[in-house]
Amino acid sequence: MLKRLIKRIIIVLLIIFIAYMIVSNIAFFQGLRGSFSELVIIDTDSGNDIDDLFAVVRAFIDPEMEMTGLLSSQWNFHRNAPDSSVMISQEINEKILKLLKKTYIPHPAGANEMLPFGEEKYPQPADAAKYIITVANGLPTGEKLKMITLGATTNLASAILMDSSIIPKLDCYVAGLKYDHINRIWDKNEFNTRNDLDAMDILLNTKNLDLTIMPLTISKEFRFNKQETFQKLSSKGDMCNYLLESWEKKYPGHEERIMHDVVIIEAILNPKLAAIREVYTPPENTRRKIRVYTSVKTEAMLKDFWRAVEKYSGY
Repeated sequence: MLKRLIKRIIIVLLIIFIAYMIVSNIAFFQGLRGSFSELVIIDTDSGNDIDDLFAVVRAFIDPEMEMTGLLSSQWNFHRNAPDSSVMISQEINEKILKLLKKTYIPHPAGANEMLPFGEEKYPQPADAAKYIITVANGLPTGEKLKMITLGATTNLASAILMDSSIIPKLDCYVAGLKYDHINRIWDKNEFNTRNDLDAMDILLNTKNLDLTIMPLTISKEFRFNKQETFQKLSSKGDMCNYLLESWEKKYPGHEERIMHDVVIIEAILNPKLAAIREVYTPPENTRRKIRVYTSVKTEAMLKDFWRAVEKYSGY
């Protein structure tokens, strides 16, 4: 009788323990996959530099990222920018999607001009901004759209100006600005920011907008070695050949390149490889708290990038 009672107690305790472990692990893995639980749109000035190309490919080959759009952005601030810089980005985006066999993913063109200057802010209502609004408004209650902006924030700011109701539905990650996390000083003299300063200010000023910044001061430490890159990507198919050709065409004499935009993708995919701090916006902006990356584990990110490339078989 006593043995039966003990046996039943053990069984009950075992059931309770198993139930606890299931619930705990669900919560644990949901925490790890928090970055991937949302639909993702990448907005990129891919015509400007090759780091955008590597970043976009890294995101699109990851099985966990639920990509739902690839938008093009202008980079008119560049000294060699053509009259329609956004269309150069658009053509490259379409090329990448074709090589990855993912042309079914929406890829509307962005605005070719920054926001009109003036006291009152007006959007650039290009197809990219309209698409952001459409996706955000189509989300179920409580879900968010993860917006990753690798260039000027024109399209994202325009979408917010066109339909402010999407603000609580956005989870924005922006590559831009500079930040001294020791002295807590912001600097807007940075390429992506300068390509549309008003657009960046709109993001910083918009209350209740979830905003995380990957500053240039952090991403500049992440570099690819040319010899290693060519060795690892050679003979891996048309997509990888295109990446190598782009490097050779744009930077034939560079033995290494800073891959700014790859860093933010890696940080989103691998939260443990980056440190985030909640800080106040610049003093000239609306005083509110946003998040900023203050450090990244570059070596671990580099290993993860090449591991993902090696693992992917769909080039």
